[in-house]
Amino acid sequence: MDGQRLLRMVKSIGDFFKLIRWLDLLFIALIFFLVYQQILTHFYALDGTAMPISTLEYILISLAFILMSAAGYALNDYYDYGMDEINKPDKLILHHKLPYKTGLYSFIILITLGILLSFYQCLVWKNGEIFIIYLFIAALFWFYSSKYKRELIIGNVIVSFIAALTIILPWLIIIFEGMDAHLLPVSMWKSMNFFIFSYAFLSFFITFAREIVKDIQDIEGDKAYGCQNIPIKYGIKTTKLVVTISMILILIELIYISVRLFSSAYNIMGYFFALVLVPFAIYIIIMTLRAKEKSQWKNLSDTMKVYMLAGILSMILITI
Repeated sequence: MDGQRLLRMVKSIGDFFKLIRWLDLLFIALIFFLVYQQILTHFYALDGTAMPISTLEYILISLAFILMSAAGYALNDYYDYGMDEINKPDKLILHHKLPYKTGLYSFIILITLGILLSFYQCLVWKNGEIFIIYLFIAALFWFYSSKYKRELIIGNVIVSFIAALTIILPWLIIIFEGMDAHLLPVSMWKSMNFFIFSYAFLSFFITFAREIVKDIQDIEGDKAYGCQNIPIKYGIKTTKLVVTISMILILIELIYISVRLFSSAYNIMGYFFALVLVPFAIYIIIMTLRAKEKSQWKNLSDTMKVYMLAGILSMILITI
């Protein structure tokens, strides 16, 4: 193989990883790791109880979800090609750097691998409930890109639901596979559930807010292809109101969490929420109300992504 051919191959591999958004996949992997290590394993360790599934089993079932997510990203670019040609022509992968059909073929291969891997692990566990959940997730990725992304609010809700599910899914795996989970003391069980559903709530609404902000960024291409979303149907002023309400809900939840954690063994985490995440959320609200130019909406979207990372990394404080 000559040097130029090798270089083209390496470039194509790099473009493929951009297509499946490898940084977002790393973020998903980080979430699965932190939920498992900092929440689930932590409370089982406090009780001196072994986790109902092995680390390898958890890695395999997590990998299945990551493969499905990669499939979803590839399919999204496949269906959004026309809109992306208007909204972000400089970032196009399909039809410019990779053949257009690569998006569809990648989805088929990756979603199949994800389904097969989840089927194998559920076969080992002799557990059909988790496999049904994974089939449902695969269907969500397909219908979101092929249909519902262009529908009013529905697409935003689906993406937000999947984001929350990324937090809840490890917990569901423990519930369905480790039926002895209920043997944890009631206080520990309630504490574990409190963290899981608090993070899921925050994940849903910050994702929902960011998806709407991204709709504003992409308004030109979306309008050209007949999409129905909040910015197109109701205008920027109403869109700002929806984003602000979502952030206010996050603020209320953060304050509730902080107050509850102040008087617990997790008071350091409570202070982090109160002194970092609460002011950060207020700053995002101010950015939202001031945003006018496309560059400002881009900065807001990027800031929200940093906020997501800060929120997820706060799980580390559970064991401090």
